[in-house]
Amino acid sequence: MEITAQDVVEAIGSTMDELNHMGPDDSFADLDIDSLSLVEAAVILSNKFGVRVDEFELAEAGTASAAATVVTRKLALQPAG
Repeated sequence: MEITAQDVVEAIGSTMDELNHMGPDDSFADLDIDSLSLVEAAVILSNKFGVRVDEFELAEAGTASAAATVVTRKLALQPAG
């Protein structure tokens, strides 16, 4: 299953009102997303897509596009079931 940048944008934006204007290639740093918001976004993505994503991975990813790649890679590593 491939997660798109738009999937990430919609998951985060639909829950976090302050980020509902976020675009797929907007830098999290440029959006002034603080560490607490990254934690919240990580929980949202983890719950939505069924893989553990932490705030450090999101910070390193830097954008929704890159975060989608992180989630897709984690999903690919899960055993089929």
